[in-house]
Amino acid sequence: MKRLVLIASFALSALSVGACGTDNPDPVQESCQRLDTCNALNTGISVDECVQDVDKSLDGLTADNRKDWDTLMKNCLSLASCETFLSCVQQSGL
Repeated sequence: MKRLVLIASFALSALSVGACGTDNPDPVQESCQRLDTCNALNTGISVDECVQDVDKSLDGLTADNRKDWDTLMKNCLSLASCETFLSCVQQSGL
C-alpha cells in the first residue's frame, strides 16, 4: 500500500536518524507516531513495527547522513497539520 511505501521511502533514503541524548526525542519514534496520528501507516502496522522497520533500514548510513535525516525530519515534524507534514516527508524524498 502507498502508506507503507512512504515509510520505506524515507527509511531507505540517503539520510538517517542522528544520535539523540536523553533530552531529545527520537525522530524515528516521533515520525512513526505522527504517521499513525495522520492515518498514514498501513492497516495493521503498529507504531512499534514502524520504528523497528525504519531503524533497521537506516542502520547502515553514515553519521553525517543520520544528522541530515534528523534535521529534515525534525523540520517536517514541526509542521502543524498532517497534510503539511506528509507533504514535507514526500517532498524531502524521505
